[in-house]
Amino acid sequence: MKKEVILELKQISKKFNDELVFDNINLQLKKGEVVSIIGKSGQGKSTLLKCLNLLEEIDSGEILLNGKNIKNLNIIELRQSIGLVFQDYNLFEHLNVLDNLTIGLIKIKKYSEEKSKKLATEMLKKISLENKKYSYPDELSGGQKQRVSIARTLLMKPKIILLDEPTSALDEEVKNEVLKLIMELVKEDMTLIIVSHEQEFISKISDRIFKLEKHNLLEIKK
Repeated sequence: MKKEVILELKQISKKFNDELVFDNINLQLKKGEVVSIIGKSGQGKSTLLKCLNLLEEIDSGEILLNGKNIKNLNIIELRQSIGLVFQDYNLFEHLNVLDNLTIGLIKIKKYSEEKSKKLATEMLKKISLENKKYSYPDELSGGQKQRVSIARTLLMKPKIILLDEPTSALDEEVKNEVLKLIMELVKEDMTLIIVSHEQEFISKISDRIFKLEKHNLLEIKK
């Protein structure tokens, strides 16, 4: 059965002032596909992910989600559809883990507090962090913060999850916890775009791998 294309990048380019970040990039992402992007630091990989949910704007070209230009979509709906897990976790430091997970469900999804807490607690069980639900971010390890950040995105039920260097600042043992969670997402047929330096891991899980180099996105053989 042929999988549908849910995200399409058509000749997109981006500059910061007069400096070119990437140029004339084309990519089609199918439902349930795992695409990874590698490349040296400073090549624009994180910027590319941010452009996919309008945290940054492209200078030319089109980004289509289910055939619709993302510039014409409601920004909240877009970011529910394309969830970005940040490299630095982006958790609310003044909220405990449970509140970090429920805030989007209550304010954006308009779920009741009771339903939101139930869903969040179930998610914490799934990622083996139920005992941390009343802890604050500064009481968590880097790996625990990253798993909470991924869980928060999952609870919003996006069509696509973008993972920006999900293991970059983690030691080996903690890194494995996060990689295990990402592997579970792959098994559940989630649609993922992953920016990572974990080449051995991404070669196992990716349907396709691209390298962002000299402003271009080039597919490489696994």
